[in-house]
Amino acid sequence: MQVEYICHACLWIDTGEVRLLTDPWFQGAAYCGQWHLFPRPVDTGRARDADWVLISHGHEDHLHGESLRSLPKGKRVFYPYYWYGGAKQYLSSLGFADVREIGSFKTVPLGARTRVTFVSNYLDTIMVIEAGDRVLVDVNDALHANHPNVIEIFLRAIRKKWPRIDTVFCGFGGAHYFPNLVHVEGKDDEAIGRLREQLFVHNFCRIVQGLSPRVAVPFAADFALLDPGKMWINLARFPREEIPDYYREHFGGDGPTPTILPMYPGDVLEDDTLVPQSPYRKEMRNDRLSHLIVEQYGEEIERRKAPRLIDQDCADQLRGKMEANIAARTSLYDPALLGSLVFTVRVLDVAANNCYNVSFVDGHPVVRRAKTPLTNTALVIETHSRILRYGFASDWGGDAMLIGSGWEVFLRDPEAARNKLDVVCLRLLTRIPSAKQHMLKKERVRAARYIAGTPLTRQWVGRYLLRRSKQRAIYDHELWLNRTKCEVCQACDIPLLDYDFSSALDPAAGDRPRAPRPVEGTLRKA
Repeated sequence: MQVEYICHACLWIDTGEVRLLTDPWFQGAAYCGQWHLFPRPVDTGRARDADWVLISHGHEDHLHGESLRSLPKGKRVFYPYYWYGGAKQYLSSLGFADVREIGSFKTVPLGARTRVTFVSNYLDTIMVIEAGDRVLVDVNDALHANHPNVIEIFLRAIRKKWPRIDTVFCGFGGAHYFPNLVHVEGKDDEAIGRLREQLFVHNFCRIVQGLSPRVAVPFAADFALLDPGKMWINLARFPREEIPDYYREHFGGDGPTPTILPMYPGDVLEDDTLVPQSPYRKEMRNDRLSHLIVEQYGEEIERRKAPRLIDQDCADQLRGKMEANIAARTSLYDPALLGSLVFTVRVLDVAANNCYNVSFVDGHPVVRRAKTPLTNTALVIETHSRILRYGFASDWGGDAMLIGSGWEVFLRDPEAARNKLDVVCLRLLTRIPSAKQHMLKKERVRAARYIAGTPLTRQWVGRYLLRRSKQRAIYDHELWLNRTKCEVCQACDIPLLDYDFSSALDPAAGDRPRAPRPVEGTLRKA
């Protein structure tokens, strides 16, 4: 089996019988222009000669419209069967004639000796590719951001079906606005951001140890944020070159130790042997590539320093769209909660009166434009008009905020963090579906089939609730926003590193982007 790393989560796999392309995002930006491939792919030619396209889930960095449109339309596409439909119709609209939805733990032949099995976890999927006696497990995003109890359930199920695994590709970095872009008084954004990335690496190692492959590759974290105030997040990611040492120190034991191989665009894995042919290897500085972000995206970074302003008519139209979207989503919450909620959306590309103050009167939202936030606002959200419109436009457009980091949230006090008011506002300002309401009201038959066909999902819900260890939930606001680095390490059962692994990310460490320091009680000046 030959595997070429194209970029991010996109792999080209030659089994000797068929050629496969996984999770195609290899050109253009994602999440309304928020995510940019980094480092950029060096050659995408092989992506276009694959026989099959395997897509793990519907996030835009795995199901990328621009990349898919560039592929020849004779290819056959496999996509997981989820409780939310529409993917098959979308892929067909792009011109793919043969699109199939595959249920969890359903094994499908791709040739005489090649087959694939999808293992679904809510809205993510692990893809297991078998070629003769070789087994490759593509975990992508499906496990490393989950609670250890959930990880354990899936590892046991996979090892039971595939006791001998040759290769594992698994995500190792974060993809979410939380907690990096949620600011509250006393929170050290950089320290917590780095610790969060360490948790994902720790889970990567946990997954590798549980699956015990011959070779493991950390991937699916090859993107950069280009907004000046967010570029520090690029440097908070745990360096992949340090993951093998981290594994040996914290997970190494008496048993066999998997070989962990950092790969870069253009590198090839031939069975268990790395062919390090990526040109980026010659560009390394202290085993890092972060200095190339400005080189590859300098023009885009400069443009973001002075965003083009929208006119006042568009600004007023945006107010109406915001009010209408919030009104359509108020049924998600208790009227008593909404009655006490006041928040502000500061739209950065509006010149005057760019604070959209939101309150509720008799359960109905009222949005008024002003120069400054209201004195009793609970939080201030900063974003751009294009991100808001993107979130209003479709059910999953809000991923530009949720995953794409298209907003920042400034909470007034720790109580707002405990009440997860950022989550409340996210759901009010977007159309991201509620799984419960969608299953009960919109696609009940599909949801029933999904639940019947995904026993692991039912199992992990129960075990997660019944067997919570001392590690808190991955998205525990009280932990990640109101606690110290030491407290987070203790709660999550991860080691407190005695060195700052981000200090070497950029040779000019003193000039590297820093996390913003909120003022005025976590609210920036207007």
